[in-house]
Amino acid sequence: MKSSKSKTQNLNSDQQFLKKIKLIKRSPKLGRVYEIYREEQQATLCNTTLTRQNKIWLKHLSIIEDHRIDKLEPLFIQKKILKPIFIEEKYTTCVYTARLLVTILDFSVACNLISRNPLKEIFALPLLKKAAQQQTKQIQHRVTLPYENLRTELMQVIKTFNRKTCKRRQLLLEISLRTILRPREVTSLKISDLNLEKHTLTVHNTKTLNEFIIPTSESLENALIEAHKLFGNSKYKWIFAGLREQSLPLSSQTLNKALKDLGYKEKLCAHGIRSVASNYFASHSDEIHPWTAEAMLQHSVGSAVARAYRRDNYFAERVKAGKIWNDWLDGIYRQLKLKD
Repeated sequence: MKSSKSKTQNLNSDQQFLKKIKLIKRSPKLGRVYEIYREEQQATLCNTTLTRQNKIWLKHLSIIEDHRIDKLEPLFIQKKILKPIFIEEKYTTCVYTARLLVTILDFSVACNLISRNPLKEIFALPLLKKAAQQQTKQIQHRVTLPYENLRTELMQVIKTFNRKTCKRRQLLLEISLRTILRPREVTSLKISDLNLEKHTLTVHNTKTLNEFIIPTSESLENALIEAHKLFGNSKYKWIFAGLREQSLPLSSQTLNKALKDLGYKEKLCAHGIRSVASNYFASHSDEIHPWTAEAMLQHSVGSAVARAYRRDNYFAERVKAGKIWNDWLDGIYRQLKLKD
């Protein structure tokens, strides 16, 4: 009975959604599209992200709410929206505003309001590239490896872990690298989150999403299984169970402690691993589109096509990008094995 009622509610919800789309199809103005987009994201995004989106919309994007989405162009957005923000040296806001706009238009493509996203290449603008660089410089408390010689530097970190730390810390580093998750998200993983048939890993209650699905590689799956076997808990399913209390996950500061013990305090922190990946993606933008890279880091402002496609944000693109990233890591681990 409950199941039948739920199906009816979902059907009614879908019909209402399609009706809203049909009403604005002839004249798809940005403001109307954003209203629908926001309503559809209520079940997907956490309150913090929703609040931030709305703040950006009200302060910076509402001035173009009457513009048709199919008429928007990168240079117009740069002059009207992004440049004033950039001049105020609000670099993070500048980048985030561009992300939100691209997401809204991707949502529009998924809903068949427009055939292509006219702002898809906006991240190629010199202004946005400079804003992203300045944004990185401002985040000084999250130390990371230098952009130059990234492979050599990372190889040295992994080599140091393999030679001077225990297996728990080695696996924690590897899983952090392969998932590109935040420290708390890595240590909160459960073995039940891993689906070996679909080759996915589900992360719950992240900083930006209620649920985030990661495409897995064979190397990542092996590392997760090994970590659970050696350091997990069968009752509570933690991949890394707490050292003192097995009912709790491992402390999110464990990797930071390991890096500090090995002399990396001023060179790399646990969260800085995400910046390592970001730097790699930036140097391989010919293979990994900047927007796909943002989605992999959960920097996207929501599941843009969650309602239209019933799947996670940019999943197909992230599968391809994840393979490129994991293949690169595999090469480092193989080289270290041969040296040893």
